[in-house]
Amino acid sequence: MINARSLALQVLLSWHRTGTYPDQLMRDWLAKNPRIRSVDRSLVYQLVYGVLRWQGKIDWTLKQFSQIALEKLSLRTLFILRLGVFQLLMLSRIPVSAAVNESVKLAKSGPEPWTANFINAVLRSLDRGRDGLSFPSREDPVSYLAVNYSHPVRLVEHWIAVFGFEKTLALCDFNNQIPPYTIRVNTAKITRPQLIKRLEPKALGVEVTPFSTVGIRLEKPKRPLIEDDLHQQGFFQIQDEASQMIAPILAPRPGERVLDLCAGAGGKTGHLAQLMKNQGNILAVDLHPKKIKALMENAERLGFNIIQCLAGDGLKEDLFSEAAPVFDRILIDAPCSGWGVMGRNPDLKWRIGPEDGTRLAQRQNKFLQNGAGWLKSKGVLVYCTCTLNREENQEVIQNFLLKNPEFLLENVSSFLPDTARGLIDRQGCYQTWPPTHRMDGFFAARLRKTG
Repeated sequence: MINARSLALQVLLSWHRTGTYPDQLMRDWLAKNPRIRSVDRSLVYQLVYGVLRWQGKIDWTLKQFSQIALEKLSLRTLFILRLGVFQLLMLSRIPVSAAVNESVKLAKSGPEPWTANFINAVLRSLDRGRDGLSFPSREDPVSYLAVNYSHPVRLVEHWIAVFGFEKTLALCDFNNQIPPYTIRVNTAKITRPQLIKRLEPKALGVEVTPFSTVGIRLEKPKRPLIEDDLHQQGFFQIQDEASQMIAPILAPRPGERVLDLCAGAGGKTGHLAQLMKNQGNILAVDLHPKKIKALMENAERLGFNIIQCLAGDGLKEDLFSEAAPVFDRILIDAPCSGWGVMGRNPDLKWRIGPEDGTRLAQRQNKFLQNGAGWLKSKGVLVYCTCTLNREENQEVIQNFLLKNPEFLLENVSSFLPDTARGLIDRQGCYQTWPPTHRMDGFFAARLRKTG
């Protein structure tokens, strides 16, 4: 029978080979292995995200004890070692014997059983020599942050150049913290005070979010929120507070025709329907059929029937026919580098580098340009990302406005609660900074079509 460690190994290997999001891989694997105990399911998540979060520091540690260069190891052997080091150094509740012995068992059960002795030697040597571990000091700022805070060198170098050392340190540190559990109340079914009262017995702490008027933060829920009966009944959507502010910036009205481009699994789509009081029409578009399927399931769970779905590519100008009616409002949640959500998705820092910004910005400009053609006169378009990269945020908007003088940039302040005024930049755009605001890093610009 498959156990937590072997399942975590399979997820990490699949992630590295396919690029599929780890959370999706874990859901798929756990669905295939429903008999895994709840405590083991939790350990799978802890191991996978722990290794991805601390991979840089783990590899630095391994290099001090492995007689073989990490680049020469097979992918399977390397990830078994990474799992072992994470358990030895960062999971105090797991005995050394369990961390080492289970790693050896993983090696013996795979296609390279001869690596078991090597893995055993490395991990036991590390356990004996852990007090002598050395790490870079602040005298070398890039290495200090890249190793001690486990981020790629190229990303640290870029962030220091853009944000400075102290802000980069704060960002790297925030990315290594386990993100809070945050949900959005489905006010179509329940009020925030009512939901808080029903959630209080289910978590160590329950409190309102400081900025979003429909958000709740939970501390140490007793069971996964996605499995909770209140979630299954559609009383809430799991959604970070920063993301909860996007739909109010678009401010859709009941009866309008709205396009949600790059809708994903529909976290913001459901919020749009909520603000529209389930009156009107929302067309949610995404390229990936799996996400469309999840979106439709979310819409049904939340109780909204105004959401229609289309599997399509927003980069194609002919996504809609010329005879198709235009939209009153459009939300473009553009695919981006994800600098603002690396705490929640640590795999991103190992897959996307600063050099990807230009490529992504070109695609984002195309999404915006296409959206402009599908918007009615006097209509509103909101462009948002979950990155902190100016090249994908402010510069995309500046470029768009230069090419499209019929659009005006509107200040978002009047669409957000007074408590959120500190989240608005000098141009009137929405921008959060994770270490300061204790939530994901988001950007949003509100554009109105005058012609």
